[in-house]
Amino acid sequence: MDVRGFADAEMGQGESTGVDAGDAVEAALVERLNDPQRTAVTHDAGPLLILAGPGSGKTRVITSRIAYLVSVRGIQPWELLAITFTNKAAREMRERVEVLLPGTKGLWISTFHSMGARILRREIEALGSYTRDFSIYDTSDRNQLIKRVIKQQGFDTTRFRAPALGGWISNAKNGVWGDGESPEELETDGTLEGEVYGKVRRAYVQAMRDNNALDFDDLLLLTLELFEHHPGIRDQYARRFRHVMVDEYQDTNRVQYRITRHLASGHDNLAVCGDPDQSIYAWRGADVRNILDFEQDFGTPTVVKLEQNYRSKGNILKAASALIGYNSERKQKGLWTEADDGARLCVLECGDENDEARELAHQIRGLRAQGGKLSDVAVFYRANFMQRALETALRQSNLAYQVVGGVEFYSRREVRDLISFLRLAINQRDDIAFRRVVNVPARGIGETSLTRLAEFASARGLSLCEAVRLDEALAQIRGRAKKGLAEFGRMLDALEELREVGAAVAIDLVLGAIDREAWMRAMDDGGGTEDREANIDELSTHAAEFDRMHPDAGLRGFLEEIALVSEVDGMEEGAEKVALMTLHAAKGLEFPNVFIVGVEEELLPHARAIAEGGEEEERRLFYVGLTRARERLFLSWARTRLFFGESRWNRPSRFLEEIPEELVEGGTPEMDEEEALGAFEAPASAPDLAVGARVLHPHFGPGKVLTLSGSGINARATVNFDDYGTKQLLLQYANLERA
Repeated sequence: MDVRGFADAEMGQGESTGVDAGDAVEAALVERLNDPQRTAVTHDAGPLLILAGPGSGKTRVITSRIAYLVSVRGIQPWELLAITFTNKAAREMRERVEVLLPGTKGLWISTFHSMGARILRREIEALGSYTRDFSIYDTSDRNQLIKRVIKQQGFDTTRFRAPALGGWISNAKNGVWGDGESPEELETDGTLEGEVYGKVRRAYVQAMRDNNALDFDDLLLLTLELFEHHPGIRDQYARRFRHVMVDEYQDTNRVQYRITRHLASGHDNLAVCGDPDQSIYAWRGADVRNILDFEQDFGTPTVVKLEQNYRSKGNILKAASALIGYNSERKQKGLWTEADDGARLCVLECGDENDEARELAHQIRGLRAQGGKLSDVAVFYRANFMQRALETALRQSNLAYQVVGGVEFYSRREVRDLISFLRLAINQRDDIAFRRVVNVPARGIGETSLTRLAEFASARGLSLCEAVRLDEALAQIRGRAKKGLAEFGRMLDALEELREVGAAVAIDLVLGAIDREAWMRAMDDGGGTEDREANIDELSTHAAEFDRMHPDAGLRGFLEEIALVSEVDGMEEGAEKVALMTLHAAKGLEFPNVFIVGVEEELLPHARAIAEGGEEEERRLFYVGLTRARERLFLSWARTRLFFGESRWNRPSRFLEEIPEELVEGGTPEMDEEEALGAFEAPASAPDLAVGARVLHPHFGPGKVLTLSGSGINARATVNFDDYGTKQLLLQYANLERA
């Protein structure tokens, strides 16, 4: 719906109707909104707090508000800033705004990190030490650099692991630490660990400056430093952005909070949207107090509650609302829906993780037999180690699946190699990228030769790219490596010519320079190179699409976008596959059918979180999982589960007890299975069954029939198996026999 076109059509060309065009545009924008949504969209100025329950249409509200401010209030697009938390959400917002305001240019819709990168590209030189051509290091790059720093400081890399030290450094930057010793205290406590941490942290910070590189934390911290130490720069952006909107405000940390305050300084036209009940990132610094205290921070803001849910069936919503009601750190909302109650929740008790995975596959086959699609199904779990059993069962059942974790594509060897070449085209102080590709394809350059080159560069304060071009440096190298380094130096000269070209052209030129076919042959480990070739083609296709969508961004913009990929960005939307992901990754998504596995004490809620007083956040995490479901919701737990080589007995999660019994299949005598599913009529393939009959299952063994309900493909039996507990089975696929 083009709201500007709508107004033109209403008015006619040159026709005086007495109807103001702004009124027509406003009517077009708000006609499909409920009353609270309309209040939020048409809010004029001053602070606005939108408390948006799951599935309540908050993205529609934010995008409609953007269109309202531009079309009705006359705000220019470049005077608006909208911030959200994932690239996927930002992309969806941009697409929706484009529908409402076709051809709009200059509007900033991005994540916090993308916004920080964009500001720093323009302003970072005010801080010194860095240039605008900085590289952005992901976690893998950071850990590689820290490992090298540990070695350079003379410490044991097997005792002092780069990921652990990287986590400490990140926590120190963000002020995130548990009840134990803080990073600052650790650095001065006189222990070896403290000495290692302090030396590595300082050396890492210096190495990042030397490499002209920023990690994810720096994108926010240096933006904050700019605003706090260079008020002229801050005021420039605060004046530019007359209206600031922040989505998922409950997930902001203190750094993001302070950046937001700076951006809204002077006008307080800050609209934040979020839900304290969905704050699930305290472990990475999110502070739920930011949204809970918004009214104190901004005087007397307008507060709007979006309570009508447009996503989930009634029983799912009732279960989620009952669960989250046990939390005290929240703002009260009364979620409701016009949808019918739908099916009740299904709770599956399983013997172990393998039994649970087979049961899940069995239920998915049943959903597909009823006309469902695999893309309609998502499986959530609390911890990544649970993924193995699920994948095994789905493969054995010939059910296609995808593990949602977008960073995996960019972690593949051939993709990282290409990206490193592109990074060197922009920033030749990037020693991490240099080390990755100096021997790609093989040029006979060993670690000894690299060490000599690095020592030469370090002694003179040079980058490796600068050193490799000097005859004096190459004189330190012998044999084939000397020729290989000289060849690479010439390639670096050629790479500099790519700085101003588009991303797709840059990739093509790099592939030509390194001889793509020879490079592929060198990486063939006996299994062929088809997958690697496909990955390169995919990167090239993505680059071409990026160039088309962002013709002025160039190679710098492309590298910035792919450096900030989040987990869900790699999800194949619409692919006929079951989606597997952690509960944290599920935030912002929705599916017709959702399975949450491992709903057990010490797993969900997690034992570590409970020990650290985090029960309410664990309950919020489960709440997020429940509210991703539209039609059906399955919850499972296993009596035993293998934890890192040790089998452990489990109890069902306390959260299951907080869901009212009447919302669970077979959960209350007031509504039995026959009432929920209809009178029982066995399918032709099922044996003659009766309640109380003894039966045999090919995997679960002997058991006793407790209930029979439904008919046709919906016919099911609840069976209490002697060794595996109570299970609900679709009779068309259960292969039961009378004992």
